[in-house]
Amino acid sequence: MIARLLCVVALSLATFAQVPQPAKPDFRMSGIVVDSVSAQPLGGVKVSIYVSENPEISKSTHTSADGRFAFTGLPAGKYSLIGSASGYRAQGPHQRGNYFIGVAVGPNLESESIVFHLVRDARIEGSITDDDGEPVRNSNVALYQRTHDPGRQQTQQISNASTDDRGHYLFSHLAPGTYFVAVSARPWYAQYPNPGEPAPDADNAARIAEERAPLEVAYPMTFHPSAEESSGATPIVLQAGDRVTADIAVRAMPAVHLRVKTGTNEGTTSGNGFPRVSQRIFEGTLVPVMSSQGYSAGSNVYEYTGIAPGHYVIEMPDASSKGRAGWYKEMDLAGTVELDAAENPPLASVTGALSFEGATRPSGKVYVVLANRASTETFAAEVTPKGTFDFNEMEIRAGTYDVLLNVAQDFQMKGLQAHGARVSGQTLVISGGSVQLALTATRDLARINGTVLQGDKPYPGAMVLLVPANPASNLTLFRRDQSDSDGTFTWREVLPGTYTAIALENGWDLDWANPATLQLYLQSGTPVEVSGESKLSIKVQLQR
Repeated sequence: MIARLLCVVALSLATFAQVPQPAKPDFRMSGIVVDSVSAQPLGGVKVSIYVSENPEISKSTHTSADGRFAFTGLPAGKYSLIGSASGYRAQGPHQRGNYFIGVAVGPNLESESIVFHLVRDARIEGSITDDDGEPVRNSNVALYQRTHDPGRQQTQQISNASTDDRGHYLFSHLAPGTYFVAVSARPWYAQYPNPGEPAPDADNAARIAEERAPLEVAYPMTFHPSAEESSGATPIVLQAGDRVTADIAVRAMPAVHLRVKTGTNEGTTSGNGFPRVSQRIFEGTLVPVMSSQGYSAGSNVYEYTGIAPGHYVIEMPDASSKGRAGWYKEMDLAGTVELDAAENPPLASVTGALSFEGATRPSGKVYVVLANRASTETFAAEVTPKGTFDFNEMEIRAGTYDVLLNVAQDFQMKGLQAHGARVSGQTLVISGGSVQLALTATRDLARINGTVLQGDKPYPGAMVLLVPANPASNLTLFRRDQSDSDGTFTWREVLPGTYTAIALENGWDLDWANPATLQLYLQSGTPVEVSGESKLSIKVQLQR
């Protein structure tokens, strides 16, 4: 019986062996890592791959002495390839901002002769000195980078550092690009009036003021090499591996005395905290004045000093009662200045409600975000369980804002209505006063897969852009990607509507959100009509 059973099992195994089995994935990704400038192979580089649709699935290896790497047994699919080493920050192939070329692996796809050009880090360092050439210690040094990532030229702070006892600072691990350096500091010897200090008597006031004058000084925010306005800043253009020295000399100036009356004599208050003093730099970005010193000088009165003469924005939110807003003032400051809140433009009071079309609210926290196009500031208000939100404690000034949702997975804002402000597409124009918003979110969204073609051949590394109708008012509806090794790309969470797809060989430094710039390319683009939740496939011809 046992022998007969063994024979049956053996026969079954033999029969099973004759049935064709599905082939195991056996695709390869291999290549060589070289320095982007010298083209010399780089050994010891950590090379990692991640499944593009599921970054948690990954593999890693290190290049051999001759710079070579290989991954075997890979399922067909799209992979993110990342390399890093000492002196080389983590990066992908042909990286531009947050975009780089993904590697497609599968039948009839070339993935075994990759040449990965790794870009060496650059650095900026320098010293901060005062009027006498002495080092300025403990100053705050800010690094700004100029890009076109939001579709227009924008210069944003990306890092900061403090000077040591030699006045020295350092920014390392920088990508090639255009940078600016600025410093904010306070003279070590500066002395300002103390809160509650009694006023000197008339006989001694002039003498005391004269004695204090050399000590009541401030440094303006100063840009490399010694400009006191961002318009005079010298750009620092870094190439791979550059080591640049950018020293800055600061100059002491008589400090401004600013007195701000924020309420009335009837005992009203002006909300929480102190007025905020900021200045505009570059394209309009607002940055706080870090060297200022403020204190309460009585009921509803604040005093500031430690501010250098210049052009500033003074603002104060007012949360003292429901429905009220604070105020702001943009002006030049020099000498002694007094401000009264009653004489200045009000901040806007923005509230509203958000509904989810045909769906329940997603789990977790959801935020409505207002993004000021001029100042680059973003303001976020959490949506309550009842669907309401309130920006009353924030400095919402008159201006143009893009409205979007944050942390609302698989949802996009579909409808925007406003009382007390003007709406154009997904853009809100606020002039002040009380604004009520009614927002609608939807998950009726499309996914668009496409291929960039040069003639009839796939083209990797192109910037691909999905342009909505009326682009000036619908910046949040743009979608962007970089074509991968097989020329393919993906746009996700696309609202229903009319679009045009364009693929540009050298589009990364264009003001691609500017309608005038887009007109050069839209006429040769590919029309795309999105209607409801769907998956679309398109082909887009490369434009130079």
